[in-house]
Formats: sequence, C-alpha cells, structure tokens
Amino acid sequence: MSAAEWSKIIAAFIACAVKPGLVGLPTTVFAFHFSFLQTLLVSGSAGICGSFVFCFLSDEIIRLYEWFLNKCFPNRKKKKFTKTNRLLISVKHYFGIKGIAFLAPLILSIPLGSFVAIRFFGHRNKTILYMSISSVMWTIILYFVYNGFYDKLMELFK
Repeated sequence: MSAAEWSKIIAAFIACAVKPGLVGLPTTVFAFHFSFLQTLLVSGSAGICGSFVFCFLSDEIIRLYEWFLNKCFPNRKKKKFTKTNRLLISVKHYFGIKGIAFLAPLILSIPLGSFVAIRFFGHRNKTILYMSISSVMWTIILYFVYNGFYDKLMELFK
C-alpha cells in the first residue's frame, strides 16, 4: 500500500470515529470509493475504537467537571427542576441507553452520544457495547444507502 492509500484510510478512520453518519461514511463511499469490505473494516473498527475512547474520556470529563464545581463553588445550591431538566429526563426515560446508542452515530456523534449515555446512565460497559453494535449496524445500512444513491446520481449525470 502506498502512503496515499494509508492517508485515505486514516482520514476515513478519524471521520468515522467522530461522526460516521454524515461525514465518515459519505467520505468512504463518495470520495475514496472504498469497497464494502474496506468500508466495513475501516468504519466499523473506527466506530468501535471511538466508542472505547470517548466512553473513557467522557467518564473522566464528568469527574473533572464535578471536581471543578465542588472546588470552585463549594456552597452551591442544588438546581431546581426546570422545564429543560424535565425535557431531558423525559428523553432519558423514553429513549434509554439503547435509543441513545442507536441514534448517536447517525444524528448526534459518537463523542456526544457517549457523553450523554455515560452522564445519564453511567454504564460504561453497556454504553461501549451498544455504541459499537450501533456503529457497525449503521455502517452496513448506510453503505448500501449511499452506494445506491451514488449509482443513481451518476446515472443522472451521464
């Protein structure tokens, strides 16, 4: 493999680890013209790797945030139950950890989905598992959607 091919793989890996649905997979299909196996290997492994990294990072960010609040504002008052808090709680109860993991690679992003799931539920192992499964599932589904769209788009311009 040449350096140009490795740079494509690394760029696709980083894009799929952060935002697979709207950035990573279109890059692999439209820009780099990866085959299904290449897309599955690069994007699937990037989603799994991103789930691991961002779940562990979000757990540490939450700890650092709590430490900062306790250190800088030791006598802070407890938050009131506002409309925004009520909306967040209803979303949490309605979707659950599986729903957040299902929507994260497509709509949110893997870092944001991991942070929300860890913040709401605190189950790092479950979050990693569900985010990984969801990333691989969305990779397979979106590859065929984007590949079919690409073929139809190219037929229009011929």
